[in-house]
Amino acid sequence: MVSIVRRFLLFYLYIVGISLCVPLSVVIWWIRRKFDEKSVAGDKQLDFLTIMLVVILHPEQWNGGSDRCTLGMIKHFVELGHRVIWYTTMIDCYWSTESFDHVEIRDVNLPLHPGDWWTQNVVLALQLIFSDLIPDLIIIDHSASTIEYRNLTLIDTMHKLEMFNSCLPMLKWRFPKVKILFYCHFPQQLVIPTRFFLYRWYSRIVGLIEGLLFQKADIIMVNSHFTEKQFLRVMPEVNPSRLMVVYPPCNVDAIKTGDNPVSRKQCQYNNKRYTFLSMNRFWPEKKLDIIVKAAALLKRSRKMRPRIMLAGSVMPYIPESRIYYNLLKKMVQDLEVDDIVEFVPSPTDSEKFALYRECDTVLYTPQNEHFGIVPIEALEQRRPVIVCNSGGPAETVIEGITGSKIAAPDGKLLAAAMEEHMKRTSWPALDNDDIYEHQRKRFEQYFSLNGFCRRINDALAVLFPDDPIIASNTLLLENEDKNFFKCQ
Repeated sequence: MVSIVRRFLLFYLYIVGISLCVPLSVVIWWIRRKFDEKSVAGDKQLDFLTIMLVVILHPEQWNGGSDRCTLGMIKHFVELGHRVIWYTTMIDCYWSTESFDHVEIRDVNLPLHPGDWWTQNVVLALQLIFSDLIPDLIIIDHSASTIEYRNLTLIDTMHKLEMFNSCLPMLKWRFPKVKILFYCHFPQQLVIPTRFFLYRWYSRIVGLIEGLLFQKADIIMVNSHFTEKQFLRVMPEVNPSRLMVVYPPCNVDAIKTGDNPVSRKQCQYNNKRYTFLSMNRFWPEKKLDIIVKAAALLKRSRKMRPRIMLAGSVMPYIPESRIYYNLLKKMVQDLEVDDIVEFVPSPTDSEKFALYRECDTVLYTPQNEHFGIVPIEALEQRRPVIVCNSGGPAETVIEGITGSKIAAPDGKLLAAAMEEHMKRTSWPALDNDDIYEHQRKRFEQYFSLNGFCRRINDALAVLFPDDPIIASNTLLLENEDKNFFKCQ
């Protein structure tokens, strides 16, 4: 009875808040903003026969895993001959050299500000609703957004807690025959921090309605079996048959730079000291501090002096990233491991793959990571990896074959695993060309851009089973064997 009353009160408070605040927000929004929608499509975008009109809503194209998923989808639909329209609010300068031929990009100049109630997906959906387009397929990406604020001459950003799927009902109302594909990197209610009362209150509100909104999607793609389990745990009302596990494409950067993997035997580097590489953005949740603690343990207790490189993005517009980077540098000085720990801030793609080729083992320390692209990049680059035995890496790394797993992000456990790697002379599944072929096939099938596109084709076959034109462009994969990791 208490739980029913609590759910009713939370829902009532949410309705009251929306009724009072959203209309006021709309008025302020229209007064403050002037839409500047422009097309920067390639000149040849309509030179081919279109089969379907595919509209992609991806608010902000940053340099991240979800952004590579969007890029992979866009290129795949263009290659299939569909007309592709991409609604966005920002494309990062990282992609300035990327070719978007045959793609019509409708760039809505809409930065977020403190006090905004609506996610950018809602605004992009409104743009689509009031356009003259009748799409066949709408793809919505679970993409993080940022809020810009100005403090004198300082420009900074912060993350916005938002309902990414809140645009689904209005799209289904306006386009009742359209098929909607939603790529969910993780349920929003599990991403929201819970350390404050208001955060917990907001999380519960999101939990009440997130599942109802997801029922408007025809297919929901998730990035790992771990995410699938968490999704169904918090949203049991969603039909499991609508979920499809589609691993993100992990060789987009390798294709872009043209860097081919080289085994440690073939590597031109002859490391005098065993070299570890951490390739991750500087962010507190990535637990990079345990690497520094492990370095101190190896140096003092075990009298070992490996070379440890901490490489990754220092996000200039997010204070937490800069603060954490500086804290790590201070920690290295305080623990007196500056002679074995090096920092490589914000490497380019070419530099990143050069670091992979230079190292002996890759370190990946986050716990309960939704997917984790670094262990797959390590597999593609033929390097063993040490990960936490949780989340996506627990299902993508094969113990003793492609890497090692530790029970928790702990400096002592990591130091022991690093010592084991330093004593191990070879990893046959990665070092020997003949044996590596098996792992390479596994990578190509599940984690490559080609494998990602084949799974998109699977989704199209489910969404449009009676369309002969789409079927002729679709190559169905065999039924996914969810136990394939146990059979390696």
